[in-house]
Order: sequence, then structure tokens, then C-alpha cells
Amino acid sequence: MFQTNLSALALGTAPFGTGISRETAFTILDAYIDRGGNLIDTAAVYGMGLSEQTIGDWVSDRGIRYNITIATKGGHPSIPDWNRRITEKDICFDIENSLRYLKTDYIDIYFLHRDDEDQPVENIMPILDRLVKEGKTRFIGASNWTVERINEANVFAKRNGMSEFSVSQIFWNGAAINKEGVYDQTLVAMDGTQHAGYATNKIPVMAYTAQAQGLFSHIQNKGYEGLSDGLVRTYINPETKRRAELILSVSEETGVSPTAVSLAYLLYDKDVKAYPILGISRTERLLEAMEVFSLQKKDIDKLFS
Repeated sequence: MFQTNLSALALGTAPFGTGISRETAFTILDAYIDRGGNLIDTAAVYGMGLSEQTIGDWVSDRGIRYNITIATKGGHPSIPDWNRRITEKDICFDIENSLRYLKTDYIDIYFLHRDDEDQPVENIMPILDRLVKEGKTRFIGASNWTVERINEANVFAKRNGMSEFSVSQIFWNGAAINKEGVYDQTLVAMDGTQHAGYATNKIPVMAYTAQAQGLFSHIQNKGYEGLSDGLVRTYINPETKRRAELILSVSEETGVSPTAVSLAYLLYDKDVKAYPILGISRTERLLEAMEVFSLQKKDIDKLFS
């Protein structure tokens, strides 16, 4: 059974060691832990290991390995040719590097960063099951897999006494995402079909790009005409505009930032358990995101009206 003592908000660390210096990363990590956070997300591909190394150094320095949950990911396509890497050789290579960089002898949650739908799940799940049996990871997760493939994999695993996917990571935030506008078409975004699937199988979702790249604060500050082309392509549609109106209204009434208000769409979804992954570059942004917990029930109800 998937662990239940996780903090509501996860901390994303993609730019740690690259766009964010080691010193700033340590400051953000300390602030996150000090405020009750315990779920840290990284991946082998982030900074080609620099994110994991930064986290490993911080965990070792602070001596808190057993107080936190580390989620990392392997099996990302090769760069720049984008060849698929969901093979036993590649997965084992990635997890061994992750263990070394993170300075730990086990991963709490190990995700496959992408799927390879040309492979049957019968080829993939035994590899992951061995990682669990060998103690290299406690749980396995699927990142950017469709809910249909996750269900197929779990049926096979259950029938054969193997470890099942117990958590997923997909592109999900308070906007209605335009799939055709997403910059990387290998990403899986939350939509009606995916949401219905998670509502049925009850697998929790760690939602990345959970703040929608600051979309709702940008709308408040610049209006729709001031949005970048990328934000328009990815998010702008009638449903996003409807939600934006509600978010900005709640923000104005409560003084909570639009970005923080938008996180309520994930945290208080009645059908799917969500752990939004925060992309934080400064501690002030962490504090801002945590303002979502100051919302009252009437504010939250308004968003889902």
C-alpha cells in the first residue's frame, strides 16, 4: 500500500544545481522542510544528475534521510536523439546512478519517466519488480503514462505477484490544458478521460507544472493580451478562462495569490488524490504557494461551482 504520511505539496527540484545554485537550493530545501514538507521530486535527467547530486549533498549534510520521501525518475529518452530507453540495461543504469548521486541505498518512489507503448507491459513490470525485491526502491511509479497503460500494467503485475504502480506523475494544474499546444507531445496531461480513470483506480497523482507556469498571476497582472505565445498555446481556451474568472475572484476576496488559489483545484479535487509538485526558485515563492492552506471552505467551494 502506498504511504500516506506525505506532505500535501511536493517540492520540485529540476533546476537545482543548474539554474538554481547549490546555496539557494539548500535554502529552499531547508525552508520546505521547516514548514512541514517531506516529499522531494527529482529525476536522473534533471541537469544530467546535478539535481540529484544537490539533493544528495543536502540530505547528507542535514542528516535527515529517514525524515523525507525522495521520488526520482529514470528511463527518460536519450538527448538529443530522443531514443526510447525503457530497457533493463537503461533502467538499471539510471537507478544505480541515482542511488549514487542521492547518497542513499534506496529510493522511496522510483518512476519511469516515460512509457514505451511499443513494448508490452509484460516486458517492463518484471524489471521494476526486481528493483523493489532488491530493496533499491520502496514503490514504483509511472510518469507520463496514460491511465489505460497503468491499469494494464497493474493487472499484469497483480496476476503475477509483482509490484504494481502505486502513484503517477502527469501534467496537471488549474487550467484546462490544450494537448495539441503542449511543447512536448510525449507528456501526458490530465483530461476528462485520465481523470475518470484515476477516480476509478484510486491511484494518487503527483501533478507537475502544478502552478501552470504562473498563468493566473500573469492574467491578473497583464491580461490575456500580455501572455506569451507558449502560455496561450498551452492553456487558453473557454474553460481556462472560466476557471481564471473564479480564481481571480477568490484571490481578490482573500488576498491569496492567484497562483496559490489555483493549487486548490488539485488539492481539493474530490475524486483524485493529488500531490502538486511546486516549481520554486525562491523561498518567497514557497511561502506564496503555501497560502493555499489559508483558504476557507466557502472559497474552495466557489472554485468548484
